[in-house]
Amino acid sequence: MATAGASDISQKSNLLAEMYRPPFELMSQLPWDEARDEGKENEKWIIVNIQDPAIFDCQVLNRDIWKNPQIKETVKENFIFMQYSKDDPRGNKYIQYYFHTRDSQDAYPHIAIVDPRTGEQVKVWSGPPVPKPMDFLMQLHEFLDRYSLKANARNPVATRKPERKKVDVNRMTEEEMLEMAMQNSLDNNKGPRDDDPDALTKEPEAKGKGKGKVVDDDSTETTGIERAPATNGSDNSPFSQISASNPHTEPPNGPATTRIQFRTPDGKRQVRRFALSDPVRKIFEWLKASPVEGKEGVEFELIFMGKKLIDVLDLSIQDAGLRNGSVNVEFLDESDD
Repeated sequence: MATAGASDISQKSNLLAEMYRPPFELMSQLPWDEARDEGKENEKWIIVNIQDPAIFDCQVLNRDIWKNPQIKETVKENFIFMQYSKDDPRGNKYIQYYFHTRDSQDAYPHIAIVDPRTGEQVKVWSGPPVPKPMDFLMQLHEFLDRYSLKANARNPVATRKPERKKVDVNRMTEEEMLEMAMQNSLDNNKGPRDDDPDALTKEPEAKGKGKGKVVDDDSTETTGIERAPATNGSDNSPFSQISASNPHTEPPNGPATTRIQFRTPDGKRQVRRFALSDPVRKIFEWLKASPVEGKEGVEFELIFMGKKLIDVLDLSIQDAGLRNGSVNVEFLDESDD
């Protein structure tokens, strides 16, 4: 009462300021060229976030994405993080070279991953809506599963963008012409966004190209790890000991559960919920009891961040680091041609 509510206003302002504060603890202060050198030396990707302070979605990134503990852990371990305001002179080099749609409000928020070795922009998130934290975390994990900074890695290769089909206006009905005009009007009201180079690696014609493969010293290609020995399917192998008659029932959503994304070689994805206390073995049991269509009885490996989960069957999902993770399913009958 003595301050006429000024202290309450000040406290609320401080809370808001803290809520939307930039993630200083994550941000690298290195100049662009030095950040690339550090990335090459430590095998870390560069992740860049360009913000327009006038656009609320940019503030939402600070509140929901960069403060998320699991995202912070993933970024610290695998990336050099750089965040700039669009008018920050420190970001000029990146903005001028990479962010060609910077004058369009629809291009914000802008997040991109850059290969420190080549300077190539390999993945982009451009414009609204801001992804949910768990979805963004899964996308980061999927990226790290598909791409590698190892010297002998073969990363996904982008295909050409599909050309737009030519429309013969003379053969269109009045209704079709009206619909096309309305769609063009809607498109013209949207500003340009940056395309995601990674999306072009997932086009049907790109199937089988790249996928973060690594070529070993014997020129044998794998998906970032060595193939299991031929005895993996023997009667005494860990895989053969896993039950195929324990179907999985998803637990109710709660703090003791997590969603895990599974990606098969054809690019399809499934998301399933598990208890954090479940052993990794339970994931194998689910896939054995509910196999991918056309792969019934085929032996498979589960790969997370370059590691074979068959080696940690008795670890809990929590201890294996699989919380909100993205797991690759690799079938051992797949050729690497």
